[in-house]
Amino acid sequence: MLQLPIELQRQCVQFVDPEFLKSLRFVSKDALPIATEALFSTIVLQPSDESAAKYTHILESEKLNPLVRTVIFNTDDDPDADPDWASNEEKEPLESFLDALRAVFKFPNLRKVELKFARECAAPAVGRYNAWDKEVAETQSFRTDVLEAFFEGLNNLEKPAVSVDSLTVKNLQDWTLEEIYESEDFKAVRSRLKKLALQITTETEDAAPETSILLQGCHRGFTSDLPAQWLGPLQPQLTHLTLYGTHCFWGIFPFCDLRGIHFPKLKSLVLGNFTIAYDWQIDWILSHGATLEELILDDCPIVIALRLEESQKLPNFPSLDPFPLTAFARAIYLKNIDLCWHHVLLRWHHVLPRFASGLPHLRHFALGQGNWAEQEMFEQRYDLVSEIRESRYYMFDCGVGPTQWIAGGRRGAEYGFQMSGVGGQKTIAAFPDCEAEDVDALCNLLEEVGWRLASLD
Repeated sequence: MLQLPIELQRQCVQFVDPEFLKSLRFVSKDALPIATEALFSTIVLQPSDESAAKYTHILESEKLNPLVRTVIFNTDDDPDADPDWASNEEKEPLESFLDALRAVFKFPNLRKVELKFARECAAPAVGRYNAWDKEVAETQSFRTDVLEAFFEGLNNLEKPAVSVDSLTVKNLQDWTLEEIYESEDFKAVRSRLKKLALQITTETEDAAPETSILLQGCHRGFTSDLPAQWLGPLQPQLTHLTLYGTHCFWGIFPFCDLRGIHFPKLKSLVLGNFTIAYDWQIDWILSHGATLEELILDDCPIVIALRLEESQKLPNFPSLDPFPLTAFARAIYLKNIDLCWHHVLLRWHHVLPRFASGLPHLRHFALGQGNWAEQEMFEQRYDLVSEIRESRYYMFDCGVGPTQWIAGGRRGAEYGFQMSGVGGQKTIAAFPDCEAEDVDALCNLLEEVGWRLASLD
């Protein structure tokens, strides 16, 4: 490898394990510079005084400091781990950790920053389904302190980190305080971004998981803050956008209206846990056809049928009429709740050909499901393998638990909404039987994208 030109050496070591890089530094004097450069291009700060001391050592080193291009801040030793409820005490951020955040501007060649919180969050008790505060280790106060120090460090008054144009925040709480978004530090950092990756985490109601989707924070995060505080202001300059939901599906409920958002320079779009039920959602993706080169849809189902309560109907299908319920059903089972039903005709074999024709610059496409079980989907999103899965179609049923989201499965066409007392009809909708059509459409799109790549060589 050492006989290769220096640029090829740099490309080779990008894919090498850090432990190997540490060993490579001692192979020869010729290997030392390139291995050191790769090893310290990305540094990780863990929430400990020991890690902060190592961070400070690199920060103050004349040789190592200029090598740093990416800094990853982890507020938890394992941000992706399931919560340990037995020892879920509230914690305070270490002063050494906050000091490290505030000092990040001292890396002159820094280009990318990542901030990773723990998955579990909780907002103050508000609303019908949130009558008490949930105990979590990383409280809203904890997260606010970290975010304030983080953006303060990136927008230091004497020397702001103007070269940082890539920001990743994993497990950003849905209910983030307005004081963060209204701060001059946040606005300044946001104004410099070209690449944004957000994974938004939401509070879960452990005793009644089906009510989690009704918590106000969930809707504030996706319906209000995401378009208003992040996407809208970034329209002129954003080239790469990744949006994931940690715990919940989003797009339909909680509703996220992207029709007023357009990125004229967008090259890469990755969506995770995004639900599709409207033609306008596909039109929104296609509106970026002049620039879009990469589209990845990770666990993004088409929702083919929805049974909605009034509050769920209003942001999605406000003109829907309620079910013609029998007096018995209304009096005994549903009381005064009006229910609405909507059937979606959209299928993947309708959508994928539109991507093939409407995204002429597409060079990378993936439709599938990442490693959600181990919470590695966010980091591994660019390696997603395309496949037609049974869970590519979902239903939304407001009357079931522990989740309203029902995936297509082996019961497939046999399953539908089962609702007694609605005009005497029990099965209202069934999952579509169109696997062959969807497979053909995906193969055709991948073949088209592959042909475009081959023509570039």
